Amino acid sequence: MELKEDSLFEAYDETRRALTGIPALIAAGTVSFDPLHALAATPMTAGEADNVGARLTRQIRPRAPKILRSKIDQNFAVLLMRSSYNALDKIDCVAMDQFQRDFFLIRQAEYQPYVNQLGPGVVQQGMLTDPNYFDFISFAQYTTINREINANPPLVFEEQEPENAGEDEPQKFVTKVVKRDPLLTNDLLAKEHSKLVGIDIIDKLNENFGSTALQIPAIPRKFDADAILASLSRLAKLFVLNGFAMGADVSISKIKGPSEIQYRIILKSPANLWSGMALQQIKADPLNCFLLKAATELVNRSGFIVSLSSVKYQQNQEITFMTIR
Repeated sequence: MELKEDSLFEAYDETRRALTGIPALIAAGTVSFDPLHALAATPMTAGEADNVGARLTRQIRPRAPKILRSKIDQNFAVLLMRSSYNALDKIDCVAMDQFQRDFFLIRQAEYQPYVNQLGPGVVQQGMLTDPNYFDFISFAQYTTINREINANPPLVFEEQEPENAGEDEPQKFVTKVVKRDPLLTNDLLAKEHSKLVGIDIIDKLNENFGSTALQIPAIPRKFDADAILASLSRLAKLFVLNGFAMGADVSISKIKGPSEIQYRIILKSPANLWSGMALQQIKADPLNCFLLKAATELVNRSGFIVSLSSVKYQQNQEITFMTIR
């Protein structure tokens, strides 16, 4: 059975402030937002999501690629979307009811222009296994995440949490005060978000493949360039096997010293090809470069660090460079 977008939002129940059905409540006008609450980014309006600036940005945005791409494994697609949502929830920089509302308005405004580029019948709306739809919804999610993270969010704010209600009763919300760890300052939010996403991806891959022939080889504590290469290669292969890309190539790009090496990871026709380019164009931070997030966590767990990294998109490829020491 195909996993639809509505099922994704239901899957968010693992978070401590999970919210379901927000888009429908917004459309019905049953959710209100008190402007006196301490908010980070001002709650988005439909007009802002589709104003002149938004339309101009669409005109100069990279066009959606009309290329053959793999069908994504539904559990892996959910993992990438859910981990990104959960990470935002954990870093406590925005009320998650506001995020859901902003996310709804952004994807509502951006969907038809995106579909028009690809043509009728190409995008399977709501199907996370469709790489064309995943590319779009990941762009909308990370556009919203960037809006919330980079708006000088307060350390303390209020959030509306849903209460348990009967099947035929209207949804009710209660106000909760959320306090972020003061050590997690605003300049650290994007980095922490990427770290948490990487943790979730590696944890799930180890859970699913750790006792199989496809397990990710452990990186020894003593710096071993070939062992790191083998580990990164297996990670990239798992992304391919889960349908995120049609192929992968991992190699040593440059030897900077006996214990400092630059690696290059290429994903061919990845599911984030268009969204990655579009997010880079607006200088988004964090980006939806899921392989880099996972690879960084994999390296960190072995006691090494990624001292420098970059991602670029060209010729239908995502090319990641990582300097590890």
